Amino acid sequence: MKLSAVTTGFIGLAGSVLAQTDTTPFVDADTGITFQSYTSTDGITYRLALPAEASGDAGYDVILQVVAPVELGWAGWAWGGAMTYNPLTLVWKNGDSVQYSSRQATGYYLPATYPDATYTVLKGTGVNETHFKFTALCTGCASWTDFDGNPYILNGAGDTNFAYAFSNTPVEEPANQESSFSIHDNVGRWIHDLAGARSDKFQDVLAAMAPARKSKAHQPAAPSRTLVLDNGAYTIKAGYVSGDAIDEPRVIPNCIARDRNKKVYVASELERCTDYSEVAFRRPVEKGFIVNWEAEKEIWEHEFFDDKAPLPCEPAETRLVLAEPSNSLPVLQTNCDQMVFEEFGFASYYRGIGPSFNAYHDVQGILRTPRDPGTVAQLPAEILLLIDTGYSHTTITPLLQGRPIHSAVRRLDVGGKLLTNYLTRLLSLRHYDMRNETYIVNEMKEAACYVSLDFKGDLERTWKGTKGERREDYINGGGVARDYVLPDFHTRMKGIVREFDPVQASRARKLAAGRAGESSEDVLTLRNERFTVPEVLFHPSDIGIRQPGIADLVMQSLRVLPIGLWPGLLANIIVVGGNSLFDGFVERLQKEIVQLAPDECFVRVARPVDPITSTWLGGANLAKHENINALSVTKQEYEEFGAAWVSRKFATGLES
Repeated sequence: MKLSAVTTGFIGLAGSVLAQTDTTPFVDADTGITFQSYTSTDGITYRLALPAEASGDAGYDVILQVVAPVELGWAGWAWGGAMTYNPLTLVWKNGDSVQYSSRQATGYYLPATYPDATYTVLKGTGVNETHFKFTALCTGCASWTDFDGNPYILNGAGDTNFAYAFSNTPVEEPANQESSFSIHDNVGRWIHDLAGARSDKFQDVLAAMAPARKSKAHQPAAPSRTLVLDNGAYTIKAGYVSGDAIDEPRVIPNCIARDRNKKVYVASELERCTDYSEVAFRRPVEKGFIVNWEAEKEIWEHEFFDDKAPLPCEPAETRLVLAEPSNSLPVLQTNCDQMVFEEFGFASYYRGIGPSFNAYHDVQGILRTPRDPGTVAQLPAEILLLIDTGYSHTTITPLLQGRPIHSAVRRLDVGGKLLTNYLTRLLSLRHYDMRNETYIVNEMKEAACYVSLDFKGDLERTWKGTKGERREDYINGGGVARDYVLPDFHTRMKGIVREFDPVQASRARKLAAGRAGESSEDVLTLRNERFTVPEVLFHPSDIGIRQPGIADLVMQSLRVLPIGLWPGLLANIIVVGGNSLFDGFVERLQKEIVQLAPDECFVRVARPVDPITSTWLGGANLAKHENINALSVTKQEYEEFGAAWVSRKFATGLES
């Protein structure tokens, strides 16, 4: 297969082919710089120049040059002497210009975009009748993180192994830095004299070679309106920010649905559905990540870009602020950036970690901290522990000055979807077959389930007893049982929760057993299902999931941080997401964290007024904050510097 075959031969370079072991000085006539140069037997030349202070003690920039015949498809340079877990530089001819691509391979498949190596194309890059030449300053080529997660720096005072590969087959999309490319035709290695590549005139030559900077006066003005999107797995929260004015967000189903009559509903059209029985859903977000842009594009176009869109948007005049989950895969991030700029054409864009948006709230107001009247909230909040428990998963994110501490982020693969599926299974075993009625079951879960503050006691009150035993608590419901009247989509469009009626329940059983008549209602009696389903958030092992519960994950997160941060984080815990709306959730979570936390730490857990739109509102506050101009990227910058630069800027945030 093309994608896997690309790196198969590359990885073999770790201990197989060995090329010539010497490089020679070469003065480039176009630039005047002295390189250490190596030319392979295939006629491809790899040159390198380093600053005079280059060593193995600290990272440094390099000037590289690749010269190859114009008929070549592509040429590759592996900076670690093998093709996995080190930076790769690929170059190819693109018409009358030269294209480059920063990659890194982690296995037997197409090397992914590598944002940690950035390139500034220098004078001397171009194409003539016989060869193409690529000359660039690279930041991040001489240092990287190895397979074990340890930093590695090329020793600029010695020699090192480099590797090359090339193919005579052109890449699929020459103008695209992230184009797929074919398997190599040849590979090899050589030993490069790095000490001989060092030059006292490195900075002077670099300044002379660097392209003239574009005047900032030509930068477009910042868009006057910002579209803020919290693109969740179950719903999209969307709305505009204009100046200091924040519109009310719309909560839009993030799905394409089809009812039993084969009628299709896109996003907000779902409100028009009159019968949710056996509705099938297609969701573009799985496990928190956008994995189906075909479906997501259809939803965005319906909601924002069509002529009759409920929330019309002119992307060329709008900035987009988009929330993403923690620890997203780089390839998914790059796909998202491409869609925003290339497909929709937004003027400006910021992709940020959704939980970090919550730092742009009045956190102390949510926690009801006593304060002097007129106290202005600090934005972003200085310290915060954000627990986001939504449809796909639950995450624990410590935040300092609005920035997530990535090493301490923890994820629990339990969310609203899993809880709904678990309740569906219980109901299908005990009552009716509800496997095709997930929409109805989800509504039932939201209306009837709660988090127990006394799990063993509630379990005892809902226990039927041994065979033949008539337990009074079970017969009377024990204060836990509830009747849920299912919707019939004629007289009732939504289910109803009502107090358990033992007499009516007994009558219904007799009617069902004797088939004496038909009831006008379909009623489910919910007993321990009400609290055992949400209990999975606190004890996932109850259903065989080998992960700790939320409270244990909070402590896992804290243990990788300096103990001096613990008091501030434990005293500022905010929970958001749909699962936090379960009755008793906040109280139970605080109770469990108090039991695990050190006695000297004060634990406070609070939930915003609307935990569903809390992340969106934090993003809206960020959109009008002074930081947004430094964080966002314009379409012009994307086109000038490329997707890898955009990924690097978003990753570094205000430090970039």
